[in-house]
Amino acid sequence: MHFKKLPVLKIEHINKDYFVLGVRDKELTQKIKPGHFFQVKDPASRIPLLPRPFSVYKVDNDELEFLVKIIGEATMKLSHLSTGQDIQLLGPLGNGFPLVSGKKVLLASGGIGFAPMPFLEHKLKEAGNEVHFYHGGRSSNDVFCDSVENCTDDGTFGHTGFVTEYVEKYLDSTHIDIVYACGPEPMMKTLTIMCSKRDIPIYVSMERVMACGVGACCGCVIKIKENDSIVYKKVCNDGPVFYGAEVVWDA
Repeated sequence: MHFKKLPVLKIEHINKDYFVLGVRDKELTQKIKPGHFFQVKDPASRIPLLPRPFSVYKVDNDELEFLVKIIGEATMKLSHLSTGQDIQLLGPLGNGFPLVSGKKVLLASGGIGFAPMPFLEHKLKEAGNEVHFYHGGRSSNDVFCDSVENCTDDGTFGHTGFVTEYVEKYLDSTHIDIVYACGPEPMMKTLTIMCSKRDIPIYVSMERVMACGVGACCGCVIKIKENDSIVYKKVCNDGPVFYGAEVVWDA
């Protein structure tokens, strides 16, 4: 696997903190599964030297998109790209979400953890699942669409309060077969505890700073329960999706 240079097809600024970056490549889109990610960088810039990992946000025929939050120099430089300028991508990487069919499914995300969910939701519905989707953010700035159950800490959009509060009420009122989550670790830890109490399987997509994205640098390890032991797994290569009950939550 090697970096592929592609022209930017789309740059769409959602607000001052988030934008969508799109490219077109038929060979790549045929390989992508929900939960996969790419290492992305601006080849015209030497700073920062290392690429950054971004989950696949949407796939439509031969087009793929990333939802990006501007949090540092690398993402700021990407946000300033224009259509036609080149970016470098390495991927698809990771193991993605295990898919089910004919089930009642709950999706839960927080902040930029929304990024892998629309593609996952599309594939789950395509497989005949009934999908309910909760998303939480600090404010309306962290809300990306109004077709899901949005929750904001400050009440500026949707329900007021943490997404976990509303997911818990929903789990108490509705039968759910499986939960998928991506977002802040305290949120996913709380969701895992809720699901464990109700014997509902949950899969979580973990975030870590990655240098290589292919398992060589070991900079993204997390602790996982395996049999009667605690082992270290690489988020880039063994994940980013893990069975929630097997994660040793430090948050």
